Amino acid sequence: MSVFHGPDDPVYTISVAARLLGVSPHLLRQFEMEGLITPARTDSNIRLYSDNDLRLLAKIIYLSKDCGINTQGIKVILAMEGDYRAPPRNALNGPKTGLPFGLPAGEAGRKRPGGRPAEEPKDTARDSEDYSEDYAKKSQ
Repeated sequence: MSVFHGPDDPVYTISVAARLLGVSPHLLRQFEMEGLITPARTDSNIRLYSDNDLRLLAKIIYLSKDCGINTQGIKVILAMEGDYRAPPRNALNGPKTGLPFGLPAGEAGRKRPGGRPAEEPKDTARDSEDYSEDYAKKSQ
C-alpha cells in the first residue's frame, strides 16, 4: 500500500477534520482564533489540516474538554512538550520585547503615545520644617 500524502501535508478541510475529531467546525475556528493552531490555507482561503494538525488538535481537545484546562494553560503545556508554535506577533507587539507599540524595554513608560517624551515628575513635596514654619506664621 502506498502513501498518498505525508503527515505534514494539509489535506483535510475543516468539516472533515471536525468530523474525524468528533467536534464542531466552530470549535476548530475558536482554537485558531485563540492561537492554539494555525491551519494551512488555500488560495481561496479554505482551511486545510494535516495529520499532524489532527494529532495536535486531539491533544488540545483532550486538555480542554477532559482536563478542563484553559487556553493559556494549554499553550504552556504544549510549549513545554515542544508542540506549541506561537503565532507571529501582531502590529501592536514589538519584535524584540513584546511591549506595546514596540518600545524597547528601557523606554517603556518614558514616552507618551505619539513619541513625545514624558515630563519628569516635579518634586512638590516639602520638608516638614517648611510646614512647621508656615504653621508658626499663621498662628501668630
